[in-house]
Amino acid sequence: MLDLTAIAVVDNHCHPILLKQQIDAPQLRRLFTEATSPAFAEQHMPNSVHYLWMLRQLAQLYHCAPSEAEILTARNTRDAAALLTHCVTTANIEALLLDLGYPAPEQCYTAEQMSQLAGCRTARILRLEMIMQQLIVSCNDIDEVIERFTVELSELRQRGYCALKSVVAYRTGLYIAEWSKDDAAIAFAEARAQAVQQGYIRIAHKPLLDYLLHIAFKQAAQQRVPLQFHTGYGDHDTDMRLGNPLHLRDILERRDYQTMPVVLLHESYPYSQLGAYLAAIYPHVYLDLSYTIPFVDKLEMLSFTRQALSVAPASKLMYSTDGIYLPEMYWLGAQRGRAVIGQVLQEMIDADEIDTTQAHHLAKLVLHDTATQVYTL
Repeated sequence: MLDLTAIAVVDNHCHPILLKQQIDAPQLRRLFTEATSPAFAEQHMPNSVHYLWMLRQLAQLYHCAPSEAEILTARNTRDAAALLTHCVTTANIEALLLDLGYPAPEQCYTAEQMSQLAGCRTARILRLEMIMQQLIVSCNDIDEVIERFTVELSELRQRGYCALKSVVAYRTGLYIAEWSKDDAAIAFAEARAQAVQQGYIRIAHKPLLDYLLHIAFKQAAQQRVPLQFHTGYGDHDTDMRLGNPLHLRDILERRDYQTMPVVLLHESYPYSQLGAYLAAIYPHVYLDLSYTIPFVDKLEMLSFTRQALSVAPASKLMYSTDGIYLPEMYWLGAQRGRAVIGQVLQEMIDADEIDTTQAHHLAKLVLHDTATQVYTL
Protein backbone atom coordinates (compact mmCIF):
# COMPACT_ATOMS: atom_id res chain seq x y z
CA MET A 1 0.00 0.00 0.00
CA LEU A 2 1.26 3.48 -0.84
CA ASP A 3 2.44 5.52 2.13
CA LEU A 4 0.75 8.95 1.83
CA THR A 5 1.52 10.28 5.32
CA ALA A 6 3.85 12.97 3.96
CA ILE A 7 1.06 14.62 1.95
CA ALA A 8 -0.58 17.42 3.93
CA VAL A 9 -4.35 17.31 3.60
CA VAL A 10 -6.83 20.05 2.81
CA ASP A 11 -10.15 19.12 4.41
CA ASN A 12 -12.54 20.74 1.95
CA HIS A 13 -15.64 20.27 4.09
CA CYS A 14 -15.89 20.06 7.86
CA HIS A 15 -17.45 21.90 10.79
CA PRO A 16 -16.15 23.73 13.87
CA ILE A 17 -15.55 21.84 17.10
CA LEU A 18 -17.41 22.42 20.34
CA LEU A 19 -16.01 24.60 23.10
CA LYS A 20 -17.09 21.96 25.62
CA GLN A 21 -15.19 18.73 25.00
CA GLN A 22 -15.93 16.83 28.20
CA ILE A 23 -18.19 13.94 27.17
CA ASP A 24 -19.35 10.57 28.50
CA ALA A 25 -19.84 7.22 26.76
CA PRO A 26 -23.49 7.76 25.72
CA GLN A 27 -22.55 11.13 24.19
CA LEU A 28 -19.59 9.60 22.35
CA ARG A 29 -21.82 6.93 20.86
CA ARG A 30 -24.42 9.46 19.70
CA LEU A 31 -21.75 11.48 17.88
CA PHE A 32 -20.84 8.53 15.66
CA THR A 33 -24.27 7.76 14.22
CA GLU A 34 -26.81 9.63 12.11
CA ALA A 35 -29.61 7.83 13.96
CA THR A 36 -31.29 10.32 16.28
CA SER A 37 -32.62 7.87 18.85
CA PRO A 38 -30.49 7.71 22.03
CA ALA A 39 -31.66 4.12 22.46
CA PHE A 40 -30.20 3.22 19.06
CA ALA A 41 -26.80 4.63 19.97
CA GLU A 42 -26.80 2.95 23.37
CA GLN A 43 -27.80 -0.46 22.08
CA HIS A 44 -26.26 -0.70 18.62
CA MET A 45 -23.13 1.48 18.39
CA PRO A 46 -20.94 -1.00 20.34
CA ASN A 47 -21.77 -3.50 17.57
CA SER A 48 -20.95 -1.19 14.64
CA VAL A 49 -17.74 -1.91 12.74
CA HIS A 50 -16.85 1.74 12.15
CA TYR A 51 -17.31 2.51 15.87
CA LEU A 52 -15.12 -0.39 16.97
CA TRP A 53 -12.45 0.73 14.48
CA MET A 54 -12.68 4.28 15.86
CA LEU A 55 -12.07 3.06 19.41
CA ARG A 56 -8.99 1.12 18.32
CA GLN A 57 -7.58 4.16 16.52
CA LEU A 58 -8.18 6.54 19.41
CA ALA A 59 -6.53 4.06 21.76
CA GLN A 60 -3.39 4.41 19.64
CA LEU A 61 -3.71 8.19 19.60
CA TYR A 62 -3.99 8.36 23.40
CA HIS A 63 -1.78 5.35 24.23
CA CYS A 64 -4.45 3.52 26.19
CA ALA A 65 -6.67 0.45 25.97
CA PRO A 66 -9.35 0.44 23.24
CA SER A 67 -12.25 0.85 25.65
CA GLU A 68 -14.67 3.75 25.88
CA ALA A 69 -13.81 4.30 29.54
CA GLU A 70 -10.04 4.55 29.04
CA ILE A 71 -10.30 6.66 25.89
CA LEU A 72 -12.69 9.09 27.56
CA THR A 73 -10.46 9.34 30.62
CA ALA A 74 -7.45 10.07 28.40
CA ARG A 75 -9.18 12.75 26.31
CA ASN A 76 -11.23 14.33 29.11
CA THR A 77 -8.08 15.19 31.03
CA ARG A 78 -7.14 17.59 28.20
CA ASP A 79 -8.86 20.84 27.41
CA ALA A 80 -10.46 21.47 24.03
CA ALA A 81 -7.60 23.62 22.77
CA ALA A 82 -5.02 20.93 23.56
CA LEU A 83 -7.17 18.27 21.87
CA LEU A 84 -7.49 20.36 18.71
CA THR A 85 -3.79 21.12 18.54
CA HIS A 86 -2.84 17.48 19.08
CA CYS A 87 -5.25 16.06 16.51
CA VAL A 88 -4.51 18.52 13.72
CA THR A 89 -0.74 18.52 14.05
CA THR A 90 -0.56 14.73 14.38
CA ALA A 91 -2.73 14.32 11.28
CA ASN A 92 -0.65 16.72 9.14
CA ILE A 93 -3.64 18.87 8.21
CA GLU A 94 -2.84 22.01 6.24
CA ALA A 95 -6.30 23.57 6.01
CA LEU A 96 -9.83 23.14 7.37
CA LEU A 97 -12.71 24.55 5.30
CA LEU A 98 -15.45 25.15 7.84
CA ASP A 99 -19.20 25.13 7.28
CA LEU A 100 -20.26 27.62 9.94
CA GLY A 101 -23.96 26.81 9.65
CA TYR A 102 -23.82 24.02 12.21
CA PRO A 103 -23.34 23.60 15.17
CA ALA A 104 -24.58 26.90 16.59
CA PRO A 105 -21.73 29.45 16.59
CA GLU A 106 -22.05 30.20 20.31
CA GLN A 107 -21.24 26.55 21.06
CA CYS A 108 -18.09 26.41 18.95
CA TYR A 109 -14.65 27.85 18.44
CA THR A 110 -14.53 30.47 15.72
CA ALA A 111 -12.60 29.82 12.53
CA GLU A 112 -9.97 32.30 13.68
CA GLN A 113 -9.58 30.59 17.06
CA MET A 114 -9.31 27.19 15.42
CA SER A 115 -6.63 28.41 13.04
CA GLN A 116 -4.60 29.86 15.88
CA LEU A 117 -4.92 26.80 18.12
CA ALA A 118 -4.48 24.16 15.43
CA GLY A 119 -1.65 25.91 13.62
CA CYS A 120 -3.35 25.36 10.28
CA ARG A 121 -5.23 27.49 7.82
CA THR A 122 -9.00 27.78 8.09
CA ALA A 123 -11.48 29.10 5.55
CA ARG A 124 -15.19 29.80 5.96
CA ILE A 125 -18.13 28.32 4.04
CA LEU A 126 -21.43 30.23 4.06
CA ARG A 127 -24.56 28.08 4.41
CA LEU A 128 -27.36 29.53 2.30
CA GLU A 129 -30.41 28.18 4.11
CA MET A 130 -29.28 29.79 7.38
CA ILE A 131 -29.31 33.22 5.73
CA MET A 132 -32.70 32.55 4.16
CA GLN A 133 -34.20 31.61 7.51
CA GLN A 134 -32.83 34.71 9.20
CA LEU A 135 -34.29 36.91 6.47
CA ILE A 136 -37.72 35.27 6.64
CA VAL A 137 -37.84 36.09 10.34
CA SER A 138 -36.65 39.68 9.95
CA CYS A 139 -38.18 40.82 6.62
CA ASN A 140 -41.75 41.89 5.90
CA ASP A 141 -42.01 41.13 2.18
CA ILE A 142 -40.36 39.18 -0.63
CA ASP A 143 -38.72 42.27 -2.15
CA GLU A 144 -36.88 42.97 1.09
CA VAL A 145 -35.76 39.34 1.29
CA ILE A 146 -34.42 39.40 -2.27
CA GLU A 147 -32.60 42.69 -1.76
CA ARG A 148 -30.96 41.68 1.51
CA PHE A 149 -30.16 38.15 0.31
CA THR A 150 -28.36 39.58 -2.72
CA VAL A 151 -26.36 41.92 -0.49
CA GLU A 152 -25.42 39.02 1.81
CA LEU A 153 -23.98 37.18 -1.19
CA SER A 154 -21.98 40.07 -2.61
CA GLU A 155 -18.17 40.24 -2.52
CA LEU A 156 -17.93 36.82 -0.88
CA ARG A 157 -14.17 36.38 -1.08
CA GLN A 158 -13.52 39.91 0.14
CA ARG A 159 -15.65 39.07 3.16
CA GLY A 160 -13.66 35.93 3.89
CA TYR A 161 -15.77 33.15 2.39
CA CYS A 162 -14.24 30.49 0.17
CA ALA A 163 -17.53 28.82 -0.84
CA LEU A 164 -21.29 28.63 -0.45
CA LYS A 165 -23.19 25.54 0.69
CA SER A 166 -26.76 24.37 0.27
CA VAL A 167 -28.60 21.70 2.25
CA VAL A 168 -31.61 21.82 -0.07
CA ALA A 169 -31.33 18.01 -0.32
CA TYR A 170 -32.46 17.94 3.32
CA ARG A 171 -35.38 20.28 2.70
CA THR A 172 -37.09 19.81 -0.67
CA GLY A 173 -34.61 17.71 -2.66
CA LEU A 174 -32.00 18.33 -5.33
CA TYR A 175 -34.42 18.95 -8.18
CA ILE A 176 -34.37 22.76 -8.09
CA ALA A 177 -37.10 24.22 -10.27
CA GLU A 178 -37.61 27.71 -11.63
CA TRP A 179 -40.53 29.64 -10.12
CA SER A 180 -41.99 33.05 -10.72
CA LYS A 181 -41.55 35.83 -8.21
CA ASP A 182 -45.28 35.62 -7.50
CA ASP A 183 -44.89 31.95 -6.57
CA ALA A 184 -42.00 32.84 -4.27
CA ALA A 185 -44.06 35.64 -2.69
CA ILE A 186 -46.91 33.28 -1.84
CA ALA A 187 -44.46 30.80 -0.30
CA PHE A 188 -42.79 33.64 1.63
CA ALA A 189 -46.12 34.69 3.14
CA GLU A 190 -46.66 31.13 4.39
CA ALA A 191 -43.13 30.89 5.78
CA ARG A 192 -43.35 34.32 7.37
CA ALA A 193 -46.61 33.44 9.11
CA GLN A 194 -45.01 30.31 10.55
CA ALA A 195 -41.95 32.29 11.65
CA VAL A 196 -44.10 34.85 13.47
CA GLN A 197 -46.08 32.12 15.19
CA GLN A 198 -43.10 29.93 16.15
CA GLY A 199 -40.34 32.52 16.51
CA TYR A 200 -38.15 30.65 14.01
CA ILE A 201 -38.45 28.90 10.67
CA ARG A 202 -36.91 25.85 9.02
CA ILE A 203 -37.23 26.72 5.37
CA ALA A 204 -38.83 23.90 3.39
CA HIS A 205 -41.10 26.00 1.18
CA LYS A 206 -40.04 24.87 -2.27
CA PRO A 207 -40.99 27.87 -4.47
CA LEU A 208 -39.25 30.27 -2.08
CA LEU A 209 -36.22 28.07 -1.48
CA ASP A 210 -35.69 27.34 -5.17
CA TYR A 211 -36.19 30.99 -6.15
CA LEU A 212 -33.58 32.18 -3.65
CA LEU A 213 -31.16 29.42 -4.68
CA HIS A 214 -31.24 30.68 -8.26
CA ILE A 215 -30.24 34.11 -6.95
CA ALA A 216 -27.33 32.44 -5.13
CA PHE A 217 -26.31 30.54 -8.26
CA LYS A 218 -26.15 33.76 -10.27
CA GLN A 219 -24.01 35.43 -7.60
CA ALA A 220 -21.69 32.42 -7.33
CA ALA A 221 -21.31 32.21 -11.10
CA GLN A 222 -20.53 35.92 -11.42
CA GLN A 223 -17.94 35.71 -8.62
CA ARG A 224 -16.69 32.22 -9.65
CA VAL A 225 -17.21 31.00 -6.11
CA PRO A 226 -17.74 27.24 -5.52
CA LEU A 227 -21.09 25.99 -4.28
CA GLN A 228 -21.23 22.80 -2.22
CA PHE A 229 -24.35 20.64 -2.27
CA HIS A 230 -25.15 18.09 0.39
CA THR A 231 -25.89 14.94 -1.62
CA GLY A 232 -26.83 11.43 -0.59
CA TYR A 233 -26.14 10.21 2.94
CA GLY A 234 -27.78 11.91 5.90
CA ASP A 235 -30.01 11.28 8.88
CA HIS A 236 -33.72 10.41 8.68
CA ASP A 237 -34.49 14.09 8.09
CA THR A 238 -33.41 13.79 4.46
CA ASP A 239 -35.39 11.92 1.83
CA MET A 240 -32.60 9.90 0.22
CA ARG A 241 -34.68 9.44 -2.91
CA LEU A 242 -34.36 13.18 -3.50
CA GLY A 243 -30.63 13.32 -2.66
CA ASN A 244 -29.51 11.70 -5.92
CA PRO A 245 -27.15 14.20 -7.61
CA LEU A 246 -28.67 13.43 -11.03
CA HIS A 247 -31.56 15.68 -9.93
CA LEU A 248 -29.14 18.62 -10.40
CA ARG A 249 -28.96 18.14 -14.16
CA ASP A 250 -30.95 21.27 -15.07
CA ILE A 251 -28.65 23.39 -12.90
CA LEU A 252 -25.51 21.78 -14.31
CA GLU A 253 -26.71 22.31 -17.88
CA ARG A 254 -27.31 26.05 -17.43
CA ARG A 255 -24.54 27.79 -19.36
CA ASP A 256 -24.78 30.92 -17.26
CA TYR A 257 -24.08 28.85 -14.12
CA GLN A 258 -21.06 26.99 -15.44
CA THR A 259 -18.56 29.46 -13.98
CA MET A 260 -19.79 28.29 -10.57
CA PRO A 261 -17.77 25.23 -9.46
CA VAL A 262 -20.20 22.66 -8.04
CA VAL A 263 -18.98 20.31 -5.30
CA LEU A 264 -21.05 17.19 -4.58
CA LEU A 265 -20.49 16.38 -0.91
CA HIS A 266 -20.21 12.98 0.80
CA GLU A 267 -19.29 11.22 -2.48
CA SER A 268 -23.08 11.31 -3.01
CA TYR A 269 -23.17 8.01 -1.09
CA PRO A 270 -24.77 5.63 -2.00
CA TYR A 271 -24.94 7.30 -5.42
CA SER A 272 -21.14 7.42 -5.64
CA GLN A 273 -20.82 6.19 -9.22
CA LEU A 274 -23.38 8.77 -10.32
CA GLY A 275 -21.53 11.58 -8.57
CA ALA A 276 -18.28 10.44 -10.17
CA TYR A 277 -20.02 10.34 -13.55
CA LEU A 278 -21.15 13.97 -13.17
CA ALA A 279 -17.60 15.00 -12.23
CA ALA A 280 -16.32 13.16 -15.30
CA ILE A 281 -18.82 14.79 -17.67
CA TYR A 282 -19.17 18.40 -16.49
CA PRO A 283 -16.02 20.55 -16.37
CA HIS A 284 -17.31 22.56 -13.40
CA VAL A 285 -18.44 19.61 -11.22
CA TYR A 286 -16.25 18.10 -8.48
CA LEU A 287 -16.82 15.13 -6.18
CA ASP A 288 -15.97 15.28 -2.51
CA LEU A 289 -14.68 12.07 -0.88
CA SER A 290 -15.57 12.11 2.81
CA TYR A 291 -13.73 9.75 5.17
CA THR A 292 -15.27 10.34 8.60
CA ILE A 293 -18.91 10.88 7.71
CA PRO A 294 -20.67 8.89 6.17
CA PHE A 295 -20.23 6.41 9.01
CA VAL A 296 -19.16 3.37 7.01
CA ASP A 297 -16.33 0.87 7.34
CA LYS A 298 -13.09 0.67 5.37
CA LEU A 299 -14.41 -1.86 2.87
CA GLU A 300 -17.23 0.47 1.90
CA MET A 301 -14.77 3.39 1.68
CA LEU A 302 -12.56 1.33 -0.61
CA SER A 303 -15.60 0.73 -2.79
CA PHE A 304 -16.60 4.37 -3.23
CA THR A 305 -12.96 5.42 -3.65
CA ARG A 306 -12.49 2.84 -6.40
CA GLN A 307 -15.66 4.06 -8.08
CA ALA A 308 -14.53 7.69 -7.90
CA LEU A 309 -10.97 7.14 -9.16
CA SER A 310 -12.12 4.68 -11.81
CA VAL A 311 -14.62 7.10 -13.33
CA ALA A 312 -13.48 10.68 -12.68
CA PRO A 313 -10.08 12.37 -13.06
CA ALA A 314 -8.29 12.88 -9.74
CA SER A 315 -8.24 16.60 -10.52
CA LYS A 316 -12.04 16.47 -10.09
CA LEU A 317 -11.89 14.72 -6.68
CA MET A 318 -11.12 16.17 -3.28
CA TYR A 319 -10.75 14.90 0.26
CA SER A 320 -12.83 15.82 3.31
CA THR A 321 -13.95 14.46 6.67
CA ASP A 322 -17.22 16.29 7.42
CA GLY A 323 -15.69 16.23 10.90
CA ILE A 324 -17.87 17.89 13.52
CA TYR A 325 -18.05 18.36 17.30
CA LEU A 326 -14.78 16.55 18.15
CA PRO A 327 -11.26 17.29 16.85
CA GLU A 328 -10.63 13.53 16.77
CA MET A 329 -12.92 13.38 13.73
CA TYR A 330 -10.39 15.40 11.72
CA TRP A 331 -7.62 13.01 12.79
CA LEU A 332 -9.68 9.88 12.12
CA GLY A 333 -10.58 11.10 8.62
CA ALA A 334 -6.95 11.78 7.78
CA GLN A 335 -6.01 8.26 8.91
CA ARG A 336 -8.81 6.72 6.87
CA GLY A 337 -8.37 8.89 3.79
CA ARG A 338 -4.67 8.30 3.34
CA ALA A 339 -4.98 4.57 4.00
CA VAL A 340 -7.95 4.02 1.68
CA ILE A 341 -6.65 6.17 -1.17
CA GLY A 342 -3.23 4.56 -0.81
CA GLN A 343 -4.68 1.06 -0.99
CA VAL A 344 -6.86 1.80 -4.03
CA LEU A 345 -3.98 3.39 -5.91
CA GLN A 346 -1.74 0.43 -5.04
CA GLU A 347 -4.38 -1.87 -6.53
CA MET A 348 -4.28 0.23 -9.71
CA ILE A 349 -0.48 -0.05 -9.79
CA ASP A 350 -0.74 -3.82 -9.38
CA ALA A 351 -3.30 -3.94 -12.19
CA ASP A 352 -0.80 -2.07 -14.42
CA GLU A 353 -3.19 0.88 -14.83
CA ILE A 354 -0.72 3.44 -13.46
CA ASP A 355 2.83 3.51 -12.13
CA THR A 356 4.05 4.58 -8.70
CA THR A 357 4.97 8.12 -9.74
CA GLN A 358 1.56 8.64 -11.29
CA ALA A 359 -0.14 7.20 -8.19
CA HIS A 360 1.59 9.69 -5.89
CA HIS A 361 0.59 12.51 -8.23
CA LEU A 362 -3.06 11.41 -8.17
CA ALA A 363 -3.01 11.08 -4.37
CA LYS A 364 -1.67 14.61 -3.98
CA LEU A 365 -4.44 15.92 -6.21
CA VAL A 366 -7.17 14.30 -4.14
CA LEU A 367 -5.69 15.05 -0.73
CA HIS A 368 -4.43 18.56 -1.38
CA ASP A 369 -4.14 20.14 -4.81
CA THR A 370 -7.68 19.93 -6.21
CA ALA A 371 -9.17 21.72 -3.22
CA THR A 372 -6.38 24.30 -3.19
CA GLN A 373 -7.17 25.15 -6.81
CA VAL A 374 -10.99 25.01 -6.64
CA TYR A 375 -11.24 27.21 -3.55
CA THR A 376 -8.29 29.43 -4.59
CA LEU A 377 -6.64 28.90 -1.22
